[in-house]
Amino acid sequence: HGFVRDLAVVLCVAAVTTVLFQRLRQPVVLGYLLAGLIVGPHLFFQLVGDTGTIQTLSELGVILLMLSIGLEFRFAKLVELGPSAAFAAVVQVGVMLWLGFSAGHLLGWSGRECLFAGGIVAVSSTLLIRKVFTELHVEAKIREIVTGILVFEDLVAVLLLAVLGALSAGEQLDAGVLGEAALRLGVFLALTIGIGLAVVPRAMRAILSVKRKETVLVASIGLSFALALCADKAGCSQALGAFLAGMLIAESGQGEWIEELVRPVRDMFAAIFFVSVGMLIDPRLLAQHWPAVLVLTLVVLVGKVAGVSFGTFLTG
Repeated sequence: HGFVRDLAVVLCVAAVTTVLFQRLRQPVVLGYLLAGLIVGPHLFFQLVGDTGTIQTLSELGVILLMLSIGLEFRFAKLVELGPSAAFAAVVQVGVMLWLGFSAGHLLGWSGRECLFAGGIVAVSSTLLIRKVFTELHVEAKIREIVTGILVFEDLVAVLLLAVLGALSAGEQLDAGVLGEAALRLGVFLALTIGIGLAVVPRAMRAILSVKRKETVLVASIGLSFALALCADKAGCSQALGAFLAGMLIAESGQGEWIEELVRPVRDMFAAIFFVSVGMLIDPRLLAQHWPAVLVLTLVVLVGKVAGVSFGTFLTG
C-alpha cells in the first residue's frame, strides 16, 4: 500500500501544480518540478515514503519520452540533418566545456571539479527541451534542427561520462579511456542500426497488419525497453537505446500513428520523471552555493545561445 500511496501523492500534487502553472501561462514542467520539491525530502517533511520507487518509475518516463522522440525521426531525416547538427553540437559542446572549466577555475575549484563543471553545462536535457517545445508549439523545422543537435550532444555525453567516470574513480585521463568508450559506442550503433533496419520495420509491419492497437503498443514499448537495456549493457545511456528503438519503429512508415498511441502512457511516466527531478532540489544547497549557481546559470544562458547560434550560422 505504501507504493500506491506514494504514487497517489505524486500524481495528485502534480495535477494541482500543473493546473496552477497553466493558469499562469507557464510551462507545466515548472509545475512538475514544484510538485517534486513539495513532496520531496528537502522542504518541510517528506510526503513520499519510498523515493527509490519513484526514481525507478521516472526511468520508465525517460525511456518512453525518448521512444516518442525517435518515432518522429526517420534515418533519412537524421542523415539529412547529420553534418550540420553534428558540427553545431561539437562547436557548442566545445564552447561550453571551455566556459564551464573557466567558471570553475574562477570559483577556485580543482582541475577535476572544473572538468565536471564543463561537462555538466555542455550537455542539454533533451527531454526538458522537447517537452517545452511541444507546449509552446514550436515550428517543425526548428524542432528538427534542435533535436538533431541534441541527439549528437547525447552521443558526446556518452564519451564525457566515460572520461569523467574514470577521473572520479581516480584513474588518469588518457586516450585509452576515450578510445574504448568511442569504440563501444560505435559498435553498439553499428550493430543496432544494421540488425535493427533488417528486422524491426518488417516485424512492425507484420504486427500492424493484425490491426490491434493494444498489440502494437505492447510491441513498441517492449522493443524500447529491450534496446534501452542493451544500451545500458553496452555502457551507453538507456535514453539512446530507446531513441534508436523509436527510429527503427518509424521505418515501418507508421511512426506518427504509433507516437499518438504511445502518448498517454508516455505523458504519465514523463510527469513522474519531472517530479523526481524536482525531488532532488535542495533549497539549502542552493542558498549555500548561490555564487556557483549564479555563475553557472549565466554561463548556460549566454554560452548556449552563443555556441549554438555560431555553430548553426556557420552551417547555413
